[in-house]
Amino acid sequence: MRRVGRFWKTVSVFLPILKRIAQLVLLAFLVTTATFALSSWIPGDYFSKHFLDPSLGPDAIAQLRHKYGLDQPVHVQYLHWIGNSLKLDLGFSLLYQQPVLSVVADALRKTLWLGIPALMLGLGGGVLLGTLHGVHRNRPLGHFLDLLSSVMLSLPSLVLGIAALLLASLTRWFPLGSMSSTEILQVSYWSWLFDRLHHLALPVSCLTVPILATVERIQFAATRDCFESLFLRSARARGLSSRSIFFRHLLLPSLNPVLSTSGPILGGVLSGSLVLELIFAWPGLGQMTYDALFNNDVFLLAGCVVASSILLVIGNLIADILLLMMDPRTRESARGLQP
Repeated sequence: MRRVGRFWKTVSVFLPILKRIAQLVLLAFLVTTATFALSSWIPGDYFSKHFLDPSLGPDAIAQLRHKYGLDQPVHVQYLHWIGNSLKLDLGFSLLYQQPVLSVVADALRKTLWLGIPALMLGLGGGVLLGTLHGVHRNRPLGHFLDLLSSVMLSLPSLVLGIAALLLASLTRWFPLGSMSSTEILQVSYWSWLFDRLHHLALPVSCLTVPILATVERIQFAATRDCFESLFLRSARARGLSSRSIFFRHLLLPSLNPVLSTSGPILGGVLSGSLVLELIFAWPGLGQMTYDALFNNDVFLLAGCVVASSILLVIGNLIADILLLMMDPRTRESARGLQP
């Protein structure tokens, strides 16, 4: 019985991971169902605009609709799409004339060029500034950081993107959009990398600011609470070094709220990326979603929604794993040893 109990306690640690995987399946099902349902309310379909094309007659358009299954009811299209998606076949994009999986994979790769640097800079900078804010909360530096975070929280990605474009237009220091310069295709790898970073500077900065401000406020509140905790006072009474107190008894315990709220933060990255990709003409997942919605390419739209859902659940899964690794209280709670 003891071995069975120990085995169950070990397995129970991984229950949050299994929970996130189950959430991924459920979330993908719900969002794709909603996508197909909402798309059915949009008048017409992808081929409706081709009625004005003199080279395509009504019979040709009817054949194309039958070929791609658009003449069937929405629920029949959805059931066929669900069955094919289980085989990793997300359908065919009528807009790009390519399989949806390849189109979405390419767009997702380009979105990660924006999202990963912004998330790393926002989390790292927010934790650093929030900790400094908590340590110096009653000093001039703390008052300055409080004002700075309040200003950054009040600036949405849309305003930041427009202001960044205005700055680039007036100064010519940064490119106005796209991923790379047209003349950079035949040069060395380092020139290509510098050009890519040059194009990333403005959109990544605009995407980082709201994340950094949000994380800074969360980290500040957690640091302030840690300063008033008994274990920090006990560490000081034991004569531990300032470095040990800062990292082991202040910084690490205060990271839990940031990790716990990383799911909504990642959702903010995805929503902010949608706006900024449109502003900076960045051909990522946000731009792809807009094109699919504007052109009523329902299969491409469903693929983009599934990719966004997968990113969101993976972000929550990584946060759960980090919490299990860094916080013994989370592991014990997962084992059911404490409420």
